[in-house]
Amino acid sequence: MEQKSFRTVAATQGGVIGLVLAASMCFETCATLSGSVGLMGLMLVEWVAVVILHYWLLNRYTKQYAAQFPAEEGVPFYRVYCYVLLLSLCAGVIVGLAQAIYVHGVLGYSAYIEQYADALKQLLSQSPASSQMQPMLKQMFAQLEAAPVPSVLQTAWGGVTGSILFGGFFGLIIAGIQSRNPQLFTPKNDAE
Repeated sequence: MEQKSFRTVAATQGGVIGLVLAASMCFETCATLSGSVGLMGLMLVEWVAVVILHYWLLNRYTKQYAAQFPAEEGVPFYRVYCYVLLLSLCAGVIVGLAQAIYVHGVLGYSAYIEQYADALKQLLSQSPASSQMQPMLKQMFAQLEAAPVPSVLQTAWGGVTGSILFGGFFGLIIAGIQSRNPQLFTPKNDAE
């Protein structure tokens, strides 16, 4: 059986993570734009579940990567950390493309901003402190609507950087767990 190349494995594993994160991003955008308090609560539960799944997938794939190195050689922290960042980069490309297509292509950026502002107004109108915050909210909505429209590449880059930041944070933990020093003296098996 032919062994898959390092890049193919990393791209495939990063692609799986990217699809999970892209689906999560689409759901979270729909929930936010709905303005429904119930969907916002469900979004919070979904977000926690996706963070746990994201960590679990990164750890699982990194553990498989680290297992390829023999005990005599070990696997240093920086190699494991770089692998997590590579997976995060591959995932981020998928998330960024999905975000750009969804926000610019499916929804349209101006419609997205209008729906976002309406949903935020709806949620804040249910708050008891909304009357006290009216001047600040009006200024915030004016700035939101007056902001220049980001390009598709800027939107895609936002997905990439978000994924790399999450991966960088998780990578510190995962690399600390999965890296190992070389074992100079490996015990012999009794079966030999």
